[in-house]
Amino acid sequence: MRKSVLLLIGVLIVFIFLGILMMQSLVVVQRIASVSDVVGDVYVQARGESDFRALGATEHVLAGSTVKTTADSAVTLNWVDGSRIRLGPETSINVRKCSLNTSTKETTSLFDLDAGRVWVRVLTMLRGKSKFEIRTPTATAGVRGTVFYVEVADAGETTVAVYEGAVSVEAEEVATTVRPQQQAIAAEGSAPTVMPAVGDLAWEQHQGIIGPRLDLDIGPEVTVAADQSTLTVSGVAEPGAKVTINGSPVELDPMNRFAAEVPIGAAPDGMLVVSATDVRGHATVRAIAVTRGA
Repeated sequence: MRKSVLLLIGVLIVFIFLGILMMQSLVVVQRIASVSDVVGDVYVQARGESDFRALGATEHVLAGSTVKTTADSAVTLNWVDGSRIRLGPETSINVRKCSLNTSTKETTSLFDLDAGRVWVRVLTMLRGKSKFEIRTPTATAGVRGTVFYVEVADAGETTVAVYEGAVSVEAEEVATTVRPQQQAIAAEGSAPTVMPAVGDLAWEQHQGIIGPRLDLDIGPEVTVAADQSTLTVSGVAEPGAKVTINGSPVELDPMNRFAAEVPIGAAPDGMLVVSATDVRGHATVRAIAVTRGA
């Protein structure tokens, strides 16, 4: 009788444990990143795979994947909350973990930057136990809402520079805070050193990181028929951004996409200006040159 009771208790404990695991799997969902601004050849290695393959411009990157660029390539990874990471040339980053707790709304975003340089935009203020960290061979950069840059040199030395907000940089169990126009350098075996930002951080080349996301479905130049009076302009913007086309506001749908039929006028050639402005007033602007065919 005693053995039967113990067996029953054991079975109940197993079922309770399995139930907890199932509830956690329902509460915690994996976040995926869309791909944009692909330049050159970019490669991805999914979790469990031994080889890299070409990363398509319409694909998504899941947790556990490693994305790698070559000497002449670059790519941007975009998450639905507006967080973005722009990979420069010769960069390798692993999406170690990227999840959302649907109950607490807390997010966990952990990345390993093995080599190269990235520009990062995290403007949604992280709540509760939410975490966004980029780990390198010599340091860890943690943020709660900011625009910043991380570079890993050939010898493993890490540089973290801040454009906006603040970043906590930890190395050798010493943590320091990096603020706008500053950078921290952490070499192997040494604590981070904070100094004024120097070097070519190329902020001006990454307006989609400084400003909100604004990706168009058409290129910067388009040719229309001689008698065409309108042009469909569509794309995706950052959540909460105010999008205008030639000054007229356009609404975002629940997926942060927009589409509008825009008059292109009677002039032989013209220019359409699309802009997205975030809550801080920073704007990303794209111009579309319109040329009429014969």
